[in-house]
Amino acid sequence: MQLLLKDKPILDIQENGTCRILDFDRLPFALRKENITFIDFIEWASNRTLSIGRSYAKEILNSLRLSQTNRFAVCKACRGLSLEDAYWIRQEGDDKTWKEVNLFHNPFALFVTEISLSGTNIRYTARAEERANIHTPELTTMGASAKGWIRQDGKLFLHKVGKYEIPADQILTALDIPHVHYRISTEEEISSYLSEERKEWIESVGEAVVNSELFTSEHMSLVTFEEFRLFCSYYGMNPYSEAEKMDREFYLKMQIADHILNNNDRHEQNWGFLMDNETGKLTGFCPLFDHDHAFVSYKDVMSQTAETQLTLRDAAVRAQKELWLNLDKLDVMERPQFLSAEQWDAVLVRKEQLS
Repeated sequence: MQLLLKDKPILDIQENGTCRILDFDRLPFALRKENITFIDFIEWASNRTLSIGRSYAKEILNSLRLSQTNRFAVCKACRGLSLEDAYWIRQEGDDKTWKEVNLFHNPFALFVTEISLSGTNIRYTARAEERANIHTPELTTMGASAKGWIRQDGKLFLHKVGKYEIPADQILTALDIPHVHYRISTEEEISSYLSEERKEWIESVGEAVVNSELFTSEHMSLVTFEEFRLFCSYYGMNPYSEAEKMDREFYLKMQIADHILNNNDRHEQNWGFLMDNETGKLTGFCPLFDHDHAFVSYKDVMSQTAETQLTLRDAAVRAQKELWLNLDKLDVMERPQFLSAEQWDAVLVRKEQLS
């Protein structure tokens, strides 16, 4: 078995579990250490696959006859292919190339996209060939909300249930904080993947399907802070200090953004860095993403990006004392779509706390 970055083998895993490093500088950051064990590899591979807690995870796995408990087996079944990076697993007897298997350019198993968004098949039938040669990004897409990747005009878009991405996008755009942009999905875009029952449920709970364009590519990968923290632990480095060194201004802007949005979901897989796949080097922070759990109603949300125990407010106050980011544009904005008057007032109150 081999781990590859595109067509370049970087790790050889022998039958006895011995791991031989072939290209240290381009290993995944979570594996970038001198001695890699088989257990290390299994943990890395298992962490690539969807959590059973994700919406419709059971339905996705059942449709492909995959284990609900053995995430390593799931990873091997889909070659570990992801849209977050260009790593993949090639087992004995597999003669495929990166050009043949990568998710960035090859067609998806559309029935899995349907299940990811609706929980059931609507129009596409699972062929025996598709079950045997699994080709879908849904098995390695993280997060808990219902979502699915759709290719449109040669580009890839992640459609998800998460209306609060829209006001978060509007606010972060006004504050000029780099982030992934979202828009409301059109009826035409999702009609082939959403069942009428699912559409009615989404409308009945006041939710919306939104989408964003893929921000990684076969040339540029996402390295989550979770992976980066593991890497730093191998070499006695402080991951927070190292993150600040990379781009202190962005790091502080993230603290301010999370306070303004009252975002309680900036966990270690929801922020990180971009890696150049040719060099294996980090190029900087990735844009902020995943804000569908923002605008929570309770106070004193704890920061998940500060090194010490701080609330979002305390972390943002500290950041603003250094940046003095201009927040006045929020005062002249109209209330963003999907926010109640109470939620928008709370945003403006949090803004004033930093003035």
